[in-house]
Amino acid sequence: MCKLFNRYARNLTTIIIVILFSTSLWQLASAGWIQGKAIIAQRLLNHSWDKTMIDHGKSNVKKVKAANQKAITHKPWPWADTWPVAKLIVPQHHIEQIILAGDSGNSLAFGPGHSFTSAAPNSAGTTVISAHRDTHFQFLKDLKTNEEIFIQTADKTLTYQVYDTQVVDSRRFKLQPVSDRKTLVLVTCYPFDSLETGGTLRFLVYAAAT
Repeated sequence: MCKLFNRYARNLTTIIIVILFSTSLWQLASAGWIQGKAIIAQRLLNHSWDKTMIDHGKSNVKKVKAANQKAITHKPWPWADTWPVAKLIVPQHHIEQIILAGDSGNSLAFGPGHSFTSAAPNSAGTTVISAHRDTHFQFLKDLKTNEEIFIQTADKTLTYQVYDTQVVDSRRFKLQPVSDRKTLVLVTCYPFDSLETGGTLRFLVYAAAT
């Protein structure tokens, strides 16, 4: 009876070990797949931005009308519902990120997104760019007053200087846009170390064109 019990216990232990080992392999594979997709996505985004810059340069050479130049876009993959509109560069924090059109969840999954309701990057008015606090905009917590932020568009690269930060409640706060100068507002969720998602607090970084 004892031998039979011991054999059963050994078999059960073996089964548990196999299950745990298989689960671990599956989790590792899933994590690797997610990370792999992220790496591939970034390469495709950078490639589509490079193509946009090249095509815009060709349009300038041919003196195509400005309206047609602005229409030049390259989707990173055929089924994407967004495309690169600019590049965010923050040398002090080793940041170079492609800014995508729109700030929907689909866009923010791959990078910072430009709000369609705000001014276009590098144009007069307030440009609003959002991203997740635990990925692309995690560095915002380390930004300091007077640090420089560069926004590269197909036309030019503009320098912005950080002049303020603010924590607001999105249920009550309404951003007051300015129209007489070029202002950049970077937005992410707050606090940065929160384990909860879907909170109402937002961390805002304000920067003005120099």
